[in-house]
Amino acid sequence: MRTNTLRLAAVAALVSACLLAGCAPHTRVLCEPLELTYGGDPSAAVTAMDGTKLAGSDRDRFLYHAQRGQLLHMAGEYEASNRELETAVSVSKELEPWSVSETLLDYTLNEAMKDYAGEDYERAYLHYYMALNYLEMDDLEGALVECRRLDEVFRELDARYEDDGRYQDDGFIRYLSGLIREAMGDLDGARVDFRLAARAYGGEWGGLTGVPAPPGLETSLERLEENRVPQDGAEIVVVIDSGWAPYKVEESVQVPIHRALVPEELRGRTNLAALVKIAYPVFISPPGAGVPFRAGIADSSGGPGTMVSAEKAQDLDGLARQVLERRKPALVLRSTLRATAKQVALARAKHEREEERDKDSDKRPFACIEKEDGGGWKAIFGGLFENMATQGVAETEQAATRSWVKLPAELWIARSPVEPGEHEVVVRALDGSGLISLGSVSVSPGERVFRSARFFGGPHPVRCGD
Repeated sequence: MRTNTLRLAAVAALVSACLLAGCAPHTRVLCEPLELTYGGDPSAAVTAMDGTKLAGSDRDRFLYHAQRGQLLHMAGEYEASNRELETAVSVSKELEPWSVSETLLDYTLNEAMKDYAGEDYERAYLHYYMALNYLEMDDLEGALVECRRLDEVFRELDARYEDDGRYQDDGFIRYLSGLIREAMGDLDGARVDFRLAARAYGGEWGGLTGVPAPPGLETSLERLEENRVPQDGAEIVVVIDSGWAPYKVEESVQVPIHRALVPEELRGRTNLAALVKIAYPVFISPPGAGVPFRAGIADSSGGPGTMVSAEKAQDLDGLARQVLERRKPALVLRSTLRATAKQVALARAKHEREEERDKDSDKRPFACIEKEDGGGWKAIFGGLFENMATQGVAETEQAATRSWVKLPAELWIARSPVEPGEHEVVVRALDGSGLISLGSVSVSPGERVFRSARFFGGPHPVRCGD
């Protein structure tokens, strides 16, 4: 009897641990930083971020440092941002998603219990934001280093997946990398990046996300393929993050138990559920994306001067959805296997308890009414405990709803030719909102200067007061 009680206690501990692990969706935990970010106070959002449970969670180190680094970028603290993003890179390397320990965890407990190492595209966009930080500091050398590191990331993904249709390259990132290399005078490197960008836009992922190669990329590649050296005219490149990335919520369904995991002696028993609850994440897209932009320089009065239309260069919303869709069959299978294993463990414990009770009854026919050892109360308690455990085990199967929710939904690039000199860089979203100034820049003949902007299109739908 004692052995069986210990097994049931272990099940109860499992239930408690799993429920505590996933009681609050990731986006809900970040509601205050999200509200402050939209309110235009990223510094306060950093402080709020430090007050969330992510700050002290070993399982969420990647997301804590990645999102904190992004907020510091928005606050203009570019060096501090790079330190945080570099920490996130280190965490992702430490938590290689295909390691033995992670593989074992895939098939035990639930997805929310795992250390989060970041999706492949999330790990790539760490270097994108580090490159942006260097560009904001007019440090093209530093930005070029991040371009080289991004090339290593894509080489690693290409070697790992061997052209099996998963995220292995990124047209937008390659396009930006080519622009940086060209600004540094590395025309051969720029040509290679532009070719890779064109291939990525024309490949499977480009087609799935519905973003064609931007005309500016095609023009630049054509010029370099024909060995036409860029003219001495200056250029301001504005990279625009727009909207909110999709966020995950849990969906659950009941599916037939995985019969292959059920031992022969337990098949057909009434205490083994025929159906088990499985859970998996689905994405919800916040409103606000899809608005086009114009960018350029202000006139002498501060109004819009020379402005060009921005070109949509990446759909991160679509990319995230496609990545999750590719992973869904594996997530459903793992959830089914885990749910089955938990129910089998509980059914085995019940089976052994019943056998022990039957043996005890054979030895002592009146054991059910004996009071001196509390046997009657044990039976009642055991039955209640089993019912609670059965219900609780079903709730331990929870989907991982974590993701880098502060990423944008879309990325745009505006390339504005300008005369050399001092200019105020401005951006306008074509949704009726006003002109946004990105500050003044000094541009030399033949120089290309980069600036970045962030637009949300509206508050995040997850609110703290909801």
